[in-house]
Amino acid sequence: MSFVLPPPERHALADGTLIYSFPVRVFGDFLANIYVVRRGEYTALIDTGSGTEQSNADLLTGFSALSEMDAHITWVGLSRIVITHGHIDHHGGLDFVRTLTQAPVAVHELDQPVLSAYRERIVLTSRALRAFLHGAGVDAAGVTAFMKMYGAGKIRFVGGPVDTELHHGDLLDGLFKVIHTPGHCPGQVCLRVGEVLLSADQVLAHTTPHLSAESITPGNGLSHYLHSLDLLDAEEGIVLTLAGHEEPISDLRARTADIRASHTRKMNRILSICAAPSSLQTITSQLYPRVKSYDTLLALEKVGALVEYLSARGEVRVANLEQMERDEEASPLYQTA
Repeated sequence: MSFVLPPPERHALADGTLIYSFPVRVFGDFLANIYVVRRGEYTALIDTGSGTEQSNADLLTGFSALSEMDAHITWVGLSRIVITHGHIDHHGGLDFVRTLTQAPVAVHELDQPVLSAYRERIVLTSRALRAFLHGAGVDAAGVTAFMKMYGAGKIRFVGGPVDTELHHGDLLDGLFKVIHTPGHCPGQVCLRVGEVLLSADQVLAHTTPHLSAESITPGNGLSHYLHSLDLLDAEEGIVLTLAGHEEPISDLRARTADIRASHTRKMNRILSICAAPSSLQTITSQLYPRVKSYDTLLALEKVGALVEYLSARGEVRVANLEQMERDEEASPLYQTA
């Protein structure tokens, strides 16, 4: 049976602002949500999909359906493009979108280089990831395999200059309150419009958002992520949260509490595993014994973020310091303090 995308949804805010949403298939059947926000003659596109042929086709289909629902929504009439964060499933379609509209592009200053100097970002991040994998205890063949997986997900993206760099606390175009929420991505922003929060990948309805260690990318990591949750918890009057993936969220604070609890459970499990000295790879194999292929890389990255957090707080220590002093190639083995 062929996959059928659901029709666009419409959310009407108390002040008359309209938020439309529709999904696109960014990789295989993995969906990301696209949003179009309209207030009067002003329209903004929030995220662009991955830029794959399928994603671009879904973007055109969804946008065309919106134009039939609301004649004010056209590519030519688009007022703004906002990229919530510099992950390819959210910004990869920007090259394609720029062939359809001249609307100015906004992104947080920390993710601006992803759009304007994408190749440089990929090279630097790839080097940092390779070093992380060696340090995690992955052997040479495993590192090569993981790096191949990582590269396969980075479709060709050209990018270009950014028109507006966002900062925490900005009021973009007199409409969007910008909340900088690093952790999942250094320059991720959530956007508040009245009583609605566009939460990007900071808070998802079912999934605990992916994290990687700050040693791979500065601005990532659990410490930043939890602080970002604090910022969202401090927002009063949010009645609906619309995320970058999955369904809308009706109770934001209940969901952030669930996410915190999930991280706590995983860290407690790591502390149990580290009763014996363990590499990141060993911890990952015990914490996520059934993951395969690319999901194994994601699991390693997440464990790296959790162990980094525990290490910074003195809850785990490196058990093989003498070996590491003698051998620069030795990977740290972590043990509960």
